[in-house]
Amino acid sequence: MNLLQRIAGAVIGVVLFVLALVFASVILAVAGAIALLVGAWLWWRTRNLPRPGPGSGGGTVIEGEYRVEREVRRIDDDAR
Repeated sequence: MNLLQRIAGAVIGVVLFVLALVFASVILAVAGAIALLVGAWLWWRTRNLPRPGPGSGGGTVIEGEYRVEREVRRIDDDAR
């Protein structure tokens, strides 16, 4: 190959690389804009949903006391 072909190949390679970077940048910008629009739409649709209370799973809290009673089996209970 002569010098002119090498220079033309390098220039074409650099131009194709720059075009690929521009294309990728445009695609990423469009994808980011779509993601932003979808996120804003989801936020707008869910802004009035009820929020769970602090420290709970979002359900109703019924306060009270409880006691764990263990089952005690006796030998004479098995005879019945």
